[in-house]
Amino acid sequence: MRTVKYVRLSVIRLYLLPCRMQTQPLISIITVCYNAADCITETLQSACNQSYPKIELIIVDGGSKDNTLECLKPFADRIATLISEKDDGIYDAMNKGVNRANGEWIYFLNAGDRFYNNHVLENVFGAPIPPTCGLIYGKVQTINEPTGVNYTAGGPVSLHDFYSRYPINHQATFTRKLVFDSLGGYSTRYRLAADTEWFIRFFKQNTFTAQFTDSIISFYDIQGASYHKRMQGYREYLQFSSEYFPVGITLKNYLLYPVLWTKVKLIRMLTGTSLFAWYRKKKFAH
Repeated sequence: MRTVKYVRLSVIRLYLLPCRMQTQPLISIITVCYNAADCITETLQSACNQSYPKIELIIVDGGSKDNTLECLKPFADRIATLISEKDDGIYDAMNKGVNRANGEWIYFLNAGDRFYNNHVLENVFGAPIPPTCGLIYGKVQTINEPTGVNYTAGGPVSLHDFYSRYPINHQATFTRKLVFDSLGGYSTRYRLAADTEWFIRFFKQNTFTAQFTDSIISFYDIQGASYHKRMQGYREYLQFSSEYFPVGITLKNYLLYPVLWTKVKLIRMLTGTSLFAWYRKKKFAH
């Protein structure tokens, strides 16, 4: 099992950052993929269409058996780094991308994801970012909602918001690479919720700040792996919640497990019915 390394960043190094900071920092866009020939072109075109000029594309392919690598050829002059080899899951692949990134900021645009429009990066990085800011996060626009009722998700969060839910989508976040140097990468102990565990680590530390931007960053496919394996993701959440949260919060979440299990079963049974459509419309009505 891989071990996540923790490196404490000196405050002196952090506050020397303004001397090097540019108004247009280099952004490393990391795309993790595996057998993604059906969607990788749209994802990379979304990155290449950004009006922001200073980006590097890093592709981490898990050793695809389909036509994925062939689909990458039209983007060869835009791809700074291509890794194609077997990995230990998506978070291992994401860690590989972070280790190869040269940018001051990192964004994950994995296969099937795409930016909300061509000016997302320009809008986020058009002005200097405070040197203490280590995480910028915004909103996502859902797609592929089972009832067709898509919605916008995201808002300002604090550590307490993680006590009962997953309040941030990684598709809406930009992370300063120095933060990964300080906190370590994603734990490969978790197959579905390692990004949530990492965000909790971030919100528990005191060196870096987070900045919310009230704008939509990307489209988010609601029927990804975490949707279809929700209870597995929740079991992982329970594992690390006992490490990070107060005992009372952890106990409450364990007691809620059978309630959530029953809710998920009901949703699976009702998906496609008019009752389910009514429930989703009511839940996400603005």
